[in-house]
Amino acid sequence: MEKKELEECKKRLLEAKAKILERYRAKEETQKRLEEESKEPGDIEDIGQVSYTEELLDNLSQIEIKNLQEIDYSLKKIEAGTYGICESCGEDIPFERLCAVPWTRYCAKCAEEIEKEEGTFMPSYGFEPILTEDIQIERDDISEV
Repeated sequence: MEKKELEECKKRLLEAKAKILERYRAKEETQKRLEEESKEPGDIEDIGQVSYTEELLDNLSQIEIKNLQEIDYSLKKIEAGTYGICESCGEDIPFERLCAVPWTRYCAKCAEEIEKEEGTFMPSYGFEPILTEDIQIERDDISEV
């Protein structure tokens, strides 16, 4: 991997880390506000909304904590000179993939195989545009002049 590409990936990792940390700070503020609101008596709907929001924030933070761990791991790999190498097959991970997911540990092929083994694989079905000339509308209430 070229030095310029490596610097770009490092920049993306640091930006992603900063965004997660900022969201975490905002989450903390929201949770403090929710705690204050839950101290005040409210109806069942208010209590349910507060509980739902707290649960959602906890789930988001678990995902973001995992992403932070992966980002920190990737930054260590940059320092060690092993960043951008697939941990499964040992091949270089294409720069385009690293731009999309800079904390990835695997090339696309190996990641797909691992996801299939773990049961988390989501196949891409592609996109086929609908052409308007293929659509036929038959209505009795419209007549051609």
